[in-house]
Amino acid sequence: MFKFACASLALVAALAACSPADAELDGDLEVNGMDPAFWGVKVSRATKSTSIAVLGERDIAGELPVKSKGAQNDVLLTSKTPEGDFIMTLRQEDCQDGLGEREYHWSVTASWKGETLKGCASPIKNAPAPAAG
Repeated sequence: MFKFACASLALVAALAACSPADAELDGDLEVNGMDPAFWGVKVSRATKSTSIAVLGERDIAGELPVKSKGAQNDVLLTSKTPEGDFIMTLRQEDCQDGLGEREYHWSVTASWKGETLKGCASPIKNAPAPAAG
């Protein structure tokens, strides 16, 4: 009985360590930043793609990102592109993109072509379907 109780407690502790908050990153996602230059990313589950735009460069199409766990509860999203992997590290915390017009709950640091880009991310909420009349 004691072994069963210990195993149950271990299972409960392991489940509590999982973060349901990062589940919101499983849908469409918008990322915006201004450090060191204006940049943005749109993740579309419907088209299974990632669109990456960095000021001064042409837009790049990538694959749907693969999600994995990073250090300190960070979430890594890695999108393969023809020009290499675009890796975003997301951390759940309030964030401002430099324009101050939107409220974000995820900060982002992206590694791209030897540069570190900083910005903010937000799940894209789908508009509710119009009511039948």
